[in-house]
Amino acid sequence: MTSNVRQRLAEIEANPAPRQRPTKRLSFRKQVAVAARLIASFANDKRLLTLIHLMDGERTVSDLLSPVGCTKHSISLHLRKLVEHGVLECRDEGSWRYYSCKSEEAKAIIRLLDELARNNALPALPSGVPQRPCRKRRSR
Repeated sequence: MTSNVRQRLAEIEANPAPRQRPTKRLSFRKQVAVAARLIASFANDKRLLTLIHLMDGERTVSDLLSPVGCTKHSISLHLRKLVEHGVLECRDEGSWRYYSCKSEEAKAIIRLLDELARNNALPALPSGVPQRPCRKRRSR
């Protein structure tokens, strides 16, 4: 019996997680605020498209140029915003920077949107709302 108690104490000392207090549950209003910030972080068509392409794995800015249809500069700005909001993570390897989606919550939202799109259940834009025009890339 004594050896079991000592063994359990050693396990508790080795793993501090059981000693930590559980995090306090956020109020509904704060949960809504957190959800709104998450959704706002990719509430741009280019950021959303970038996020969709990063769900499959990590990519560089150069890998995203063609599928997203932006310049390096604008993709870099969108990626920085997503990293700042904690949706993406970035790692450096030599002179390359690799981005990947780390937010399981963002992935769940993307899957939900994908399911709605596949079932043709996304709401249509009201007729009076102008769509954002596509900018053409400048040739250098």
